[in-house]
Amino acid sequence: MATARARRKVRKVRDKWKEKVWYEIYATPEFGGVFIGYTPANDPSLVLGRVAETSLKDLTGDPTKHMHRIYFKIFGITGNKAIAQYYGHDTTREFMKAQVRRRMSKVDVILDVTTQDNYKVRTKVSVLTARRAHTRQKSDIRKKAEEIIKNMAKEKTFPQYVQAMLFGEMAEKIKEECKKIFPIRNVIVYKSEVLSLAKKEENEGYIKEEE
Repeated sequence: MATARARRKVRKVRDKWKEKVWYEIYATPEFGGVFIGYTPANDPSLVLGRVAETSLKDLTGDPTKHMHRIYFKIFGITGNKAIAQYYGHDTTREFMKAQVRRRMSKVDVILDVTTQDNYKVRTKVSVLTARRAHTRQKSDIRKKAEEIIKNMAKEKTFPQYVQAMLFGEMAEKIKEECKKIFPIRNVIVYKSEVLSLAKKEENEGYIKEEE
């Protein structure tokens, strides 16, 4: 009896998986429409809001970007294709620990900014000095980094701002300006989080038949 029940239970589980559809996840066109991965569901409405994770290395083919994990949130379904918007990124703990040296200072900046097209993004940056800095110097470095991040957000659209965070433009600009205050070893934009999207469709989600 117990064996028969167990078999029925296994069959039910298998049947549930047979009912599921595998949806292909793609980034929005402004992020190249790249393929991110698959997600299964037996109802398309269950796919909306899911967050897919990949690495910047896998997205770009650049092995030097292995330390950054990228997150995309699904906001729309067309047929069996799920469309996902950039939702944030982070950096592996191992990489961050390896960057910190003795007799140096780490200046962390956490800032919520709004891009030119009204996307709100929380941006987290670490500025690593070449040697130990005094309190006044660390304060000046933080202020300068905040100024650069705010100005970039004002001047750039959401996709442009994300590109600046992920591909070095923001880090290079901060390093260039902050080294006028104190010697800088490295700058890492180690995390970001999209707090709000500008487009109504991306906030609410949609499901469409394949065209």
